[in-house]
Formats: sequence, C-alpha cells, structure tokens
Amino acid sequence: MIGRGRAGTPTRRQFLAGCAGLASAAALGGCSAGSGATPPNTLNVWGGVPPGSGPAALIDAFTAAHPGTEVAYTRFVNDDRGNLKLDTALQGGVDIDVYFTYQTKALALRAESGMTLDITDRLADEPELAPFLDRDNPTAYWDGDRVRALATAAEPWFVLFNEAARERAGIPLPTRWTVQEFEEITREIRADGMFGTYEVPDSARIALGPDYWYTPDGGSNFSDPHFLEWLELGQRMIRDRVAYPWTEVLARNLDAYQHTAFVSGEFATWVNAPYSLRYLYNEKDYPHDFRVAAAPLPTAADGTGWNQGQFNNFIMINPQSPRQDLAWEFVRFWVTEGSKHMAVGGKIPTLGNVPQEEMLTSLLGPDPDRWFDVGSFRRVLFEERPHLYVDSDLTALPEITLAVEQQQDLCWIGERSPADSIASIDAQAAAAIDRYRKAA
Repeated sequence: MIGRGRAGTPTRRQFLAGCAGLASAAALGGCSAGSGATPPNTLNVWGGVPPGSGPAALIDAFTAAHPGTEVAYTRFVNDDRGNLKLDTALQGGVDIDVYFTYQTKALALRAESGMTLDITDRLADEPELAPFLDRDNPTAYWDGDRVRALATAAEPWFVLFNEAARERAGIPLPTRWTVQEFEEITREIRADGMFGTYEVPDSARIALGPDYWYTPDGGSNFSDPHFLEWLELGQRMIRDRVAYPWTEVLARNLDAYQHTAFVSGEFATWVNAPYSLRYLYNEKDYPHDFRVAAAPLPTAADGTGWNQGQFNNFIMINPQSPRQDLAWEFVRFWVTEGSKHMAVGGKIPTLGNVPQEEMLTSLLGPDPDRWFDVGSFRRVLFEERPHLYVDSDLTALPEITLAVEQQQDLCWIGERSPADSIASIDAQAAAAIDRYRKAA
C-alpha cells in the first residue's frame, strides 16, 4: 500500500503489507506455477473461513456427489496480510481455480486486474440461480453488464450485548433504536475495566446506503455531513472512554481479532456480523462465562436506515484455471445444496435455501441456550429482514479505502480533527476518481 504516516513513519497497514510481502514470497516460493501440475480432477480452492467452520463438510459433500473429484482447500486470513498472500499467488501463477473475496477493496482490485472469470452465460443456463441476475436487488458483482462473482452469504450486522453487563446496568435490550440512543446506552453500560463498545456503527452507511462514497454522477460524496458526524461520534466516544481506545486497536491489530477482547470482557457491546458467533460458543478456545443477546443495528435519527452489512463472501473463478467447468460446478454447489454446511461458520446463504430454524440452530452451536438469547437472534436475523445491498460503483475504491482508513486512524487517535480528516478524504477521493476516469 502507498502512503506514509506522521513524520515519515510507515503506517500500520504499510508495515503489515510489507511483512505480508516477505511472508508471501517465502511461502509461495516453492509452489508450482500451475502448468499442469495439478490433476484435472482436483480443484484448488482458497478461502478465508477455517476448514472446520463449514468448508470441510461442504467439500466432503461435493466430492461425495462427484466421485473421483478432489478439492484442496487453502485457508488465508481475511486481513491485509492474508489478502496480499492471495493476490501474490494469483499474480504469480499459482494453481488456484476458485477463491473467495470478502473485502470490497480487494474485489475492486481483483476485478480491475483481470483475475475474475465472466460467469454471466453460465448463470443464465441455471434457472435456480436466476436471483443472481437481478440487477434491481443485486446479490452478485456486476462489471458493466457481466457477472464476475456471486455473493455466497448474507451478512447483516447487529449489536451483540454481553448479557451480564447489560443486566448489571439495568438496561432493556433494544429492539429498535437510533445511533444517538446507541451512544447513550453504551455510556450507561460501561464499567470499571470494561468499555461500552468496541467501535461505533458506520452511521454514514446506515443513512446513505449502497455506493455511499459516491455522488449520483460518480464524484466524491464525502462532503455529505453524515461522514463528518461518523468521525465526530467515534472520536467523542473514544475520548470519553466509552469506545475502545483506537491506539490499542492499532497496536494489537484488533481489527482482525476483536473477538478475543469481547470474550475477555474488555467491552460490553460489539457491532458485528454472524460469522462472529462461532467464537462465542467455542468454550475451549474462547472461554467466557456470559450469555450474548442481539439487538438490531441502530437506525438514523428518523428511524430509517440501511444495514451496514452486505451480501458478501464472493466466490470467484480464476480465468487462468484449466478446470473452469469443474470450478463452475463447485461454485454452483456452494451456493445451492452445499450452503447448509456453511451455517456453522455464521454464513447465512444468499439464496435463503436453508430453513430458518435449521439455520438458527447451526449459527448458535450445539448448546444455544447456554450461550445466547436465542429469541433475540431469531428476531434480529430473520424476522426483521435487515436491508442489505451490494455496492456497484467501485471506482478508485482501493485508493479511497486507503484514504479513509488512514484518516480514520489519525482522527480516532486524536491527531487530526474530524473536519480536517474529512476534508483530506474528500480531496483524495476526488483526485483518485479523476485519475481513474482519465485512465479509463
């Protein structure tokens, strides 16, 4: 990544990316470039979900349904280091047939770099996959008029409550609340040694919805006041020791390991998505003694709003794969009959083809009442039907993402004012969009 920190010091993300480059070079140095080294009946699949959280069972089901076929699954961690490892492998010709993308900035980079196979015609031949061709309610990634990736999971975000902390504070579990009420309640729930929350909701996304970084004509939208309000909210709550100190987030790389701090009781509420639930019933690796309840994501002040979660976990075929027909059959299986196996990893299938109660049982583990307020999760995830989306405008998105991350960091560690940070993001976004348009 490009960019410098204060006084010429590399940013945290630069440092991680540099380490990842060295690690990737070492890890991939002995790999084949894929020139026929893999048997034609063996698929190489890279994904970010641990094998035991669904992929292993799904792959077993696929190979059972396709005798003679084998699938080699490589897990990468969905952070800057792990995504750089995958990109290095793809660009270096490592034999990869199918892979997953979870971050929008990575989706933009891979699409622009020609790393995604056009699957539009294959989709059109599969009636059961017709929902992926719906452009009014998109659940696929469209590049112009071509589909290049399918979202395998609906990832609605919610607010998780440490029930011991909530009951101690005497706070009713919210069933409908605003961002302002989120701030008030997290102030009330904090205690000695426990912050009120990890991070504030993305209030700009909640208010503005899909493609919120862009104006209708494709320009930078960061002059919209909702972005300033979001940074002000975060800085204020961090300063008042309601939200987790951002200096600690950066020092401990907690953006990738938030679950460890939640189960240890460092903060009482956690804005997150269903994939986080697998940590909360894993007593062996993440011991804790409290139950967890779910509240819906807060709304805008007028009671309306989008969920900041998306249709996500995009499955893609490498256009360099010599096994594209088999790869497509694997993709089709993943989003249809195989999707039930991913529930244990917190993945709600995009097509909604798993019964609600079966899905809930899989999401909450083998002893749900011990660890969860089951009724709250049923209500928030299934009965209220969160408003999800797929972003369609990815213009200069990696550059804009970098600007947002850097300025968010500087603002929330107290080195820049929210107004200065937003002004910088807006200027950088406008310049990046202009460069992108001129190069197109």
